[in-house]
Amino acid sequence: MTDFPTEGSPPFINRRLSIEEWKRYVATYDFGPLAPSRLVLHHTFRPDERSWNGLTTMRGMQRFYASQGWPAGPHVFVAADGIWLATPMRDIGVHAGAGNGSLAQGWYSIGLEMVGFFDTRLPDGATWQHALTVMGELSRRLRIPPRALISFHRDYTSLKSCPGWAVSKEWVWTQVEAYLAGVAPPPPPPPPPGGLPSDERLLEALLDQSYRCKAGSQGYNPAWAFHQYAVQQSLGMPMGPGVMETIAGKRINYQPFARDTLFVEAPNWGDVQTLSALLGGSIPPAGLGRELLERTYRAGGSPFRPDWAFHQFAVINRLGPPIGTSEIITVDGQPWAYQVFAVDTLYSPTSNYADVRLLSRLAQAADGPTLRLREALLAATYRKAGTTYRPDWAFHQLARSFGIGSPLCGSQQVQIEGAPFALQVYALDTLFNLVPNWSQVRRLRDLAALQGLSPLGSVRRTTAGPLGASPTTSASAPMVIPGDHAPPLTDGFHIVPFTPPSPAQGPRGGQRVQVIVLHAVAGPVATTLSRMTDPGARFATHYVVSIAGGIYRLVEESQAAQHAGVVDLNGRRVNVDVISIGIALERPAGWPAQSAGSTDMQVQALRWLLRNLGQRYRLGGETLLRWGSLAGSNESVRDGLPLAALREALDQREG
Repeated sequence: MTDFPTEGSPPFINRRLSIEEWKRYVATYDFGPLAPSRLVLHHTFRPDERSWNGLTTMRGMQRFYASQGWPAGPHVFVAADGIWLATPMRDIGVHAGAGNGSLAQGWYSIGLEMVGFFDTRLPDGATWQHALTVMGELSRRLRIPPRALISFHRDYTSLKSCPGWAVSKEWVWTQVEAYLAGVAPPPPPPPPPGGLPSDERLLEALLDQSYRCKAGSQGYNPAWAFHQYAVQQSLGMPMGPGVMETIAGKRINYQPFARDTLFVEAPNWGDVQTLSALLGGSIPPAGLGRELLERTYRAGGSPFRPDWAFHQFAVINRLGPPIGTSEIITVDGQPWAYQVFAVDTLYSPTSNYADVRLLSRLAQAADGPTLRLREALLAATYRKAGTTYRPDWAFHQLARSFGIGSPLCGSQQVQIEGAPFALQVYALDTLFNLVPNWSQVRRLRDLAALQGLSPLGSVRRTTAGPLGASPTTSASAPMVIPGDHAPPLTDGFHIVPFTPPSPAQGPRGGQRVQVIVLHAVAGPVATTLSRMTDPGARFATHYVVSIAGGIYRLVEESQAAQHAGVVDLNGRRVNVDVISIGIALERPAGWPAQSAGSTDMQVQALRWLLRNLGQRYRLGGETLLRWGSLAGSNESVRDGLPLAALREALDQREG
């Protein structure tokens, strides 16, 4: 059928359907050239059932989305009064970040919002019947079983319980399966104990305050793909709001963060790309990369000057956007040029602008002249953030030693669940304390670690320094980590369950895990994940580890992933799939002709994963295999990987 007309911005249908009207609507709906292949289930939290007021509430949410700069929203809302249509189902919505989908990747999802808050109780009554009907009829119309179709918002973010801790996938799946079969559903599970951990609510509130420092009213939104990506890849805080503009003839949505600028080509909201990857360490004279670089600098309050040593150095070393323009400061009669960037402050003697230096290298200053220079540069750095440097304040003392980048705004006090907190936002972390416990400072990074993720730069460790950049001596010497470098075996990583899981799997047949097989897969990690989870996929690994250090699970370890098949192992033919864990490692699209480059973050993530696998399955370093060796091929994943260090991680197990 031809869809109903939309109104307002973002375009919403704002029409209520009954159950019978929904069935007729879906049965003949024209999805266009690409039909959705997933449904992401949410709960609204606010508004809840008591505050819901039909069309008035729908339009109120629409205005809120518009104020946040959303180009679209969820597709369907279900409440006690009916099934409400929002974003047309043939369009990609904004509701689950990377779970929104991408036309470029050939898939997208339907966002279904249940009105209510379901952390401590299951949805029920008319609201649940409407939700059940939406999911069941979409499953029927798309011919996708509920277990392959339905995912949760929390699958795409570690910061949300959505659609509520009380709601499990097994319960939802069995309910929809019973609906489709026309039989009574199984009894619901017992209610879960307790509610949201207070630390989870505190984390989300502090993230929102931190994002508002530079992004204004947009704040932090776990449904936005930019914010999900920035959290997962430790890009630090946003340095400005998300903006939609026409650049190089394309509709581009972009947002600068402390370590990189993220962008997508509309309407592929989940297909997040990075400016650093587009630039490849160079400064192009024109094109999309140059346009985004210019806009990133303008967002920071400074024009981009490709001939300036400061700007060349900052681009090569990924110091992020500037915070204001360059200026001159005089210390002990010596004039110095300086410019503040997100990750560090650069300075040079005015007699030689090519002699670029980092403020972070002055962290251990002890002699009088150097100490005075450091304090003067710190004071200037804080002034650029619109605040005053207080060397006796705990926040400012700790920021010098933590290496968390430049301050983004002044210290502030906020009420969170009725408790007063003081905080100060830096480019790579936020420091906070409960008022008036001024000396008991906590890090947002550590609070995030308690929730199973590390969103603000803790994985990307740097050497000692007050503002977070590793020591580098000149603009011609960027920070390069050699391919055989073995980073420390550290924590701070987490596994992202990718939804839907890959269909390229089967039972282990009672076999235990005996080996781990590494594969090299050329091309962007997003493309690999899409191919391995395609309904027709015949190859998949249990895990995919990106060059940036992301760990994605596509197949549960209890299942055999189809990644190696039957090969000669130790003199006999063995089905390696049933006795192995398969791990795919991202490589550039031109690999192996193109070098893998710096794999430091990937190696850190892989060592963390291997240590955990070794502990679970009692595996030693000798059980780590390369697919090239199994297949009798010269192709190797060794490029950029210290195999000895990886095997050492397997050997480091408890007991």
